[in-house]
Amino acid sequence: MRPPEVRPLLPHPVTVRCGIAFLFGILAAAAAPGQLVERVVDGDTIIVEGVGRVRLIGVDTPETVHPNRPVEFFGKEASAFAKGLLEGKRVRLEYDQERQDRYGRTLAYVYLSDGTFVNAEIIRRGYGHAYTRFPFRHMDAFRQYEREARDNRRGLWGEVVGGSNPRSSASPEARRSPTETGTVYVTRTGRKYHREGCRFLSKSKIPMKRNEAVERYEPCGVCKPD
Repeated sequence: MRPPEVRPLLPHPVTVRCGIAFLFGILAAAAAPGQLVERVVDGDTIIVEGVGRVRLIGVDTPETVHPNRPVEFFGKEASAFAKGLLEGKRVRLEYDQERQDRYGRTLAYVYLSDGTFVNAEIIRRGYGHAYTRFPFRHMDAFRQYEREARDNRRGLWGEVVGGSNPRSSASPEARRSPTETGTVYVTRTGRKYHREGCRFLSKSKIPMKRNEAVERYEPCGVCKPD
């Protein structure tokens, strides 16, 4: 008596098609180009598809859209740089300990598809400061990028930018040389020293001898106390 014929158990065609479609779906998701930057608000704030308003972590650029402040020196240049770098591009977002700020904006590190770390690039090219009021993962690196930009007179650290002297638009108090008064100012939580009248002194202002401040703090890039 012949043994019964054993046929191999083959998957149903529909099951095969579903499995292939699922596999391609995973691969497509892995290769997705990222989220679209719909608009650049200013040098450190963007609007990203599906996320909304995103504030770049560790970056502070001069104001251009603040309702209670005039356009600050080098603000237009910083915004133009961010637009050229980001607007209409797809990006990847990474997050740190805090996901949102007090205004409800998403806090993120932003990367272009070619790997460019946008937050760092803005500081490295001299279009913004390292914002160190709150701790974040890349704080030490961002401080170093700012020092290098300042030492090389890039962007807002230049003596003359765009044909205008940054000190010419400052108030008389801000234009006064610190060597004339021997006094500069620091804040309770800041790491920089400032001239009288600098916008960063709005919340606290502690006078200090300039020679002491130079040893303990870095000069502000907006009011340029040196």
